[in-house]
Amino acid sequence: MATIVLVCEEHGRSKGIKMVNQDVDQFPRDKTSSTPSEIFDVLWSALVEILGSPATATLLRRSAKRRLGDFPELGKLAITRKGFEYAYAVPADWKHANERSNPALQALVQDVCSLLLELTGQVVLHRLRALPQLAKFDLSLSEDR
Repeated sequence: MATIVLVCEEHGRSKGIKMVNQDVDQFPRDKTSSTPSEIFDVLWSALVEILGSPATATLLRRSAKRRLGDFPELGKLAITRKGFEYAYAVPADWKHANERSNPALQALVQDVCSLLLELTGQVVLHRLRALPQLAKFDLSLSEDR
């Protein structure tokens, strides 16, 4: 499992949580093509900023458990409590895009979005749609679904 270390970003474009992981590929990418690990970090950071760490951890744990039958690798997604905050470790193969990790992440994102739609309507989904790293995911869930 790749361990993700979260640090506060003091000076930059936005305050929030930044991933520091030396195992991530160093190949240049555009803002929409990233590894599953990097995309998960963007999702985690955005949800923590909007909902807070406990709610984010709860939603992602619940979604991972719901999709575990279809994607056993989601069982390797570890979300743990560290004092008053939560941390996570993604499956090791998420540091590279591949035929297993991409569909598992897609399923996780879709499940989280379904839960968010039920809980918040379009409010949080609208904020997630604005993130270029999540652009390839179908975040256009409607309330009719």
